[in-house]
Amino acid sequence: MQYMSKSELKELFIREDYHVTKAVVILLKQAGRYATRAENLQDKSQLEACENSRAKYIYEAIEVADMEKKQHWRLLEDKAHYLHELNDKYGDLDFVNDFDDLKKLLLIYQLEDMAVNQQKNEALELVE
Repeated sequence: MQYMSKSELKELFIREDYHVTKAVVILLKQAGRYATRAENLQDKSQLEACENSRAKYIYEAIEVADMEKKQHWRLLEDKAHYLHELNDKYGDLDFVNDFDDLKKLLLIYQLEDMAVNQQKNEALELVE
């Protein structure tokens, strides 16, 4: 998997008018953690796995930035408003049955969990 350099990523965000939101920062921080790990590895297979994980999180950050731009709201910063909209739509979060709504809700909770684990400096394997 090919990953982007910092300058390529910055250029993409400027060109596409993406915003660096909390969700994007969490994913880029995760990519950075894999970059740090890769610097200390000697084994080719482990190094390749680390590079692939770093690339995965960079591309996820791009996808999240694109999604937030298209939907005109931020996943983490506007979470309360989104949850309120879901409560209005379904009556209760337990009754959410639209696949897209469930995917966004899951992504929000995964990002929050990832942020907590990053703050605790948990092992990368526990963060994913």
